[in-house]
Amino acid sequence: MKSILLVSTLFFAQTAFCQSTKNKSELKVSPKTTSTQTTTPHRNLNLPVVYTFIGNGAWSTASNWDANGVPPTDITPGSEIHINTQVSGGKCILDVPYEVPNTTNTIKLIVYTGNKLVVPDLNVR
Repeated sequence: MKSILLVSTLFFAQTAFCQSTKNKSELKVSPKTTSTQTTTPHRNLNLPVVYTFIGNGAWSTASNWDANGVPPTDITPGSEIHINTQVSGGKCILDVPYEVPNTTNTIKLIVYTGNKLVVPDLNVR
């Protein structure tokens, strides 16, 4: 997994006042005594995430998933769920109700060759 360093920068703006003098060709510039701080509002980035099942057994067991954990019920559009168990003969058993939301950005479910996804009570709507 690649880590990306995010840097947040604050900008401090200082306003200067210009005053005219008797000689029109000269301008006096004096800094304002107080500065104002401008910041960018916080934004929640709901970026797509890849969830990978690497264990053997229940979907709901956190240790069966990679570092991103068990896919949440409010999965971000564009995300992917990979079933790629690292255990010989392993399988993923969907032991909890899970509904993939109907969004314009599809959620991909990928079961790798040699892996099994067991869905005991399948309801397709």
